[in-house]
Amino acid sequence: MTLEEIIVPIRTLWKFDYEANVKALRDLYEVAKKEQWNAATDIPWNLETDPAQVGVIPGPGGDPLKEFRFIQELPAKQKVELDKRRSAWTLSQMLHGEQGAMLCCGQLVDVIPDMDGKLYASTQVIDEARHVEVFHRYIQRLDRVYPLMAPLKSLLNAVITADLWQMKCVGMQVIAESLAMGSFKLMKAGTKDEVLSRVVELTAQDEARHVSFGLIYMKEELPRMSEDARARVEDFAVAALRMLCSPEAQMAFGEPLFAIFREVGVDTDVAGKEMEEKFLDPAFRARQPNPFRDYVVPQLQRLGLITDRTAPAYREMELIA
Repeated sequence: MTLEEIIVPIRTLWKFDYEANVKALRDLYEVAKKEQWNAATDIPWNLETDPAQVGVIPGPGGDPLKEFRFIQELPAKQKVELDKRRSAWTLSQMLHGEQGAMLCCGQLVDVIPDMDGKLYASTQVIDEARHVEVFHRYIQRLDRVYPLMAPLKSLLNAVITADLWQMKCVGMQVIAESLAMGSFKLMKAGTKDEVLSRVVELTAQDEARHVSFGLIYMKEELPRMSEDARARVEDFAVAALRMLCSPEAQMAFGEPLFAIFREVGVDTDVAGKEMEEKFLDPAFRARQPNPFRDYVVPQLQRLGLITDRTAPAYREMELIA
């Protein structure tokens, strides 16, 4: 068992005005109350999971390995084992991310100044607790819980330790939750396992509210912020994306993948050579979806967080033209 301590600069704000001041948030709170579900009883856990029916569970960028010869030529049994372990790894990152979201939303209940926001954030704490429960339970059907990868850990720690609540909201609700939504769409479309399909369906229902919370609240809040504070939020968004999509971060994604290759008997020399050739091909790279460009950037643009000042950083990351 591991335990990590993070010291955070956090304050608690009491609010003694209980009237609804941000109606859209109060409405979202009502929706959240109606859509609560129970991870123990609302998932058909009595059904067996056939690993061959689960398929590979892609991240928000899809499965870039589907075009590789060394994957296509694997014997069926070996491919199922590879898919099972890759899926457990992907879901493990989701699991750790859900715990990070639970911790962050607990902080938001303390630091958000509006009662409407506090009430809604409290529902997200129980949402995230439910997601931790459901993903942990499902992963056990496949393999084991894998460690949290370093780039995602850096983002979650940055969100948890941020000293402005607006940074926490943008980092979690707008960036991390948008990436999660992209993953869930692909999981739902790609799996033939009824248990996973139900897990993803109910989790995505919650995540849609979480993204809405960030967009609704930040649209209200950003115009009220001082120029300096807003600039810090803009810079935080840039830094968050660099943590996940820099060349160093992308290399970190590959390390656990090659460890899984070795576990299931894939020739890593053959795999590495073909992957290097593919990713050096501009046409291949151009065909790959970019989850940061496709899911996160549109939300940041909607909020006006990509400005003339920060746009060059996004162009450098090839996230905007």
